[in-house]
Amino acid sequence: MKEKFLNAMQDKDFSELFKKGGVSFLIRIGGQIIGFLLTFVIAHYYGAQGLGNYVLAIVILQIFTLMSKLGLDTFSIRFIASFSKKNKWKSIQLLRKKILILISITSIASSIAMYFLADIIVDHIDVKVEYVKLSSFFVLPMVFFMLHYQSLRGLKRIAEFSFFYRMAQSTFSIVSMFIISAFIKSSNVPIYAYLTSVSIVSVLSFITYKYCFSKKAAFSTKENIEDLTIRNILKISIPLMLAQSVQFIMAWTDKLMIGNMMSAESVAVYGVAFRFSMGVSITLMAINSISSPKFAEKFASDDITGMGKIAMQSAKMIFWTTLPLATILLIFPKFFMGLYGTDFVYTPLILGTGFEALRWLIIGRIVNALSGSVGNLMQMSGQQKIYMNILIIGAVINVVLNYYLIPIYGIKGAAIASVVSLSFWNLTMVYMVKRKFGFSTIYIPFLNNDE
Repeated sequence: MKEKFLNAMQDKDFSELFKKGGVSFLIRIGGQIIGFLLTFVIAHYYGAQGLGNYVLAIVILQIFTLMSKLGLDTFSIRFIASFSKKNKWKSIQLLRKKILILISITSIASSIAMYFLADIIVDHIDVKVEYVKLSSFFVLPMVFFMLHYQSLRGLKRIAEFSFFYRMAQSTFSIVSMFIISAFIKSSNVPIYAYLTSVSIVSVLSFITYKYCFSKKAAFSTKENIEDLTIRNILKISIPLMLAQSVQFIMAWTDKLMIGNMMSAESVAVYGVAFRFSMGVSITLMAINSISSPKFAEKFASDDITGMGKIAMQSAKMIFWTTLPLATILLIFPKFFMGLYGTDFVYTPLILGTGFEALRWLIIGRIVNALSGSVGNLMQMSGQQKIYMNILIIGAVINVVLNYYLIPIYGIKGAAIASVVSLSFWNLTMVYMVKRKFGFSTIYIPFLNNDE
C-alpha cells in the first residue's frame, strides 16, 4: 500500500490534488468546527428563533448577491486558471477591470432593489424587516468578497481560497459577536456581527488577491493579450449565473419553504441538521477547490485523457474519506443533534424530528460525494449550458417535492426532497460527462479499475 501511494505521488496531477486538496481539507475541518461553534453560540444565547432569523436574513442577502455577481466569480476561476497557465498576466488584469465595473453596477442596483422590496419579502418569509434593510447595504462587499476568493482559486492559491471560503466569515462573526455584545444587549447582535465580518473579509480577500497575483505574475512585453468583450464575457458567465441560481435554489429552497410554511424555529433545527450533513461533503469540496482550475487547464489544452485521469483520482480520494464520517453520522444522529439541545432532536413545536432530517440529508450527501467532481468538471469544460439545464430540472423537482412533503412530514419531508433532487442532479451529470467525454467521475471499489 505504501509503495503504491509513493508511486502515485510521482504523478504531478495526483500530487497536486493530494497536497493542495489536503491543505483545503484541513482548513475546511477548521471551518466546520468554527461554523458549528457559531451556530451553537447563537442557539445558546438567542434561542432557536434567533438562529432561524439569522439564517433567513443571510439567505436573503445571498439571493441578491447571487443576482449581482452574474456568475463572474466562477467565470474568473476558469479564465484566470487558463490565462495564468499561458503566462497571460496582462490579459488577467484587463479581464478583471471589466468584471469589476460590471459587478459594481449590478451590486448597487441590487442593493437598492433589496432595500425597497424589504416589506414585500417579510410578507412571505418569517424574518425581521430591519434585518433585510440593513443587509441591503452589504451586497457590494459580499460580491467583491466572492469574486476575490474565487480568483485566488483560479491562481491555485488553495490555502488562501479555502480560508476565505470556509473559515473567514465564521471566525470574524464570532469575534465580532463577542465584541458587539459587550456594548449592545440585543437579539440583533448576531446579524450585526455577520455583516461586520462581511466588511472585514471583503477587504482582506482583496488585499490577499493583489499580493498573490503580484508574487505570481511575470509580465512580458511579448504577451499576446486576449481581450474578451463584455458580450463574450456575459455569454459565458450568464449561464454560470443561472446554474448558480439553481444551485442556490437546491441548497436553500427547503429552508425558505420551511420558513414560509412552518416557523423560524423549524428553520433553525433543519439548518443545524443541514450543517452536520455538509460535513460528509467536506472532502468533495476540498478536492473541488483544486480540481476546478486543473480541469480548466486540461480543457484549455484539449487534454481529455488528462481530465479523465484527474476525475478518477479525485473520485478515489473522495470515496475513501467520505465513507467513515457518513457512517458515523448515520448511526449516531441523535447524539450530534443533541449537542444543540433536546429541542434539536425532538420538539413539539415542529413537525418531524431533527435526527430524522439529518439521516435523510446524509444519504443525499453520500450520493453527492460518490458522484465525484462532476459539476465542477462540466463548468470548467464549456458544458455550462447543459449543467444549467440539469440543475433547473433538479430545482423544479426540489420545489415540487418540498411543496407536497413539508405539510405531511415537516422538516423530514424537506430532507427527502433534497435527497431526491440531489440524486437526480448528480447522476444525470455523471451520465452526461460519460456521454460527452467517455469517462466516469464515479469510483466504486472492485467495480472500477483500481490500478
